[in-house]
Amino acid sequence: MAPSLQHLDRLRLRHLRLLDLIEQHGSLRAVAGVFNLTQPAISQMVKDLERAFGVILVERSARGVSLTAAGKYALQRARSGLAAFDHLADELQMADVPQVRIGTNPAMLFQLLPTAINLLKARDARMRFNVRTGMVNDMLLDLWAGNLDCYVGRIDWDRLPPTMLDVLSQETLNTADLILCCSADHPLAGRSDLAVSDLLDFPWALPPEDSNNRLVFETAFRNLGFVGPIPAVEVASDPNALIHLARQSGFLTCVPRVALDAHLDKHALRAIEIPGFHLPPIQIGFVTLEQNESLHGVAFLRQALKEAAASTAGE
Repeated sequence: MAPSLQHLDRLRLRHLRLLDLIEQHGSLRAVAGVFNLTQPAISQMVKDLERAFGVILVERSARGVSLTAAGKYALQRARSGLAAFDHLADELQMADVPQVRIGTNPAMLFQLLPTAINLLKARDARMRFNVRTGMVNDMLLDLWAGNLDCYVGRIDWDRLPPTMLDVLSQETLNTADLILCCSADHPLAGRSDLAVSDLLDFPWALPPEDSNNRLVFETAFRNLGFVGPIPAVEVASDPNALIHLARQSGFLTCVPRVALDAHLDKHALRAIEIPGFHLPPIQIGFVTLEQNESLHGVAFLRQALKEAAASTAGE
């Protein structure tokens, strides 16, 4: 079956919403109820979609209907477009002040993003920002689904599905260091004779085990023949929470250096340096969908982030 431009021109937004509803309900009758249409009308909409794209998108069985592999891919791309339309409706209410929806990691809010936003303010760039923080892959999935305009932070390309890589545009901004730290009155503070084994004698507060920072932390131990410590506390939050636990409860922890440098009571904390224990720098990037590159707000922010990264290099 070949794609049909004639049928493509006849598609409406509800044709794209149809795939999402089929995925949710697994029944054409249920989808018909949502659209307030007859089941034959919904069946015709499915046929229209399949003729337009030239592939089978929906499988029928005794248990109902489900999306084929092509249908699931079409749904993923359709969600991005539908989310863009929903966002457009909101933007048109304030068309003179564009909003950029940014996904990021909490550590980026200590220096890089504020510096970029300050640059835009100094240029009187009338922009609004909606900033969401979270785990790397969660943020990139939201970008892919059209719920974000861009992502700023760490990227682990090996953990992303190939279908996502095909539609992303990315640029490396800078690198960030991870460090081990403890309170100034901790038994390990200030010692220059530490070995890796000494780190295993004390309780830790760490990010969740599926976070990128935790993976880097545990890999550093494995590279030296040790199993990393099992944390007494796991915190799925910004680095400030881990720093507070180190300062107030005596835990060892691992955080981005920029978070420690920006902490209000950083003199109450000490970085732990151990010869041979190496935490590789984190690559920080700017990522957007290729279709978003022409958005003025995204382009302005991207340029400001590049300048901010250059101005803070080596700090």
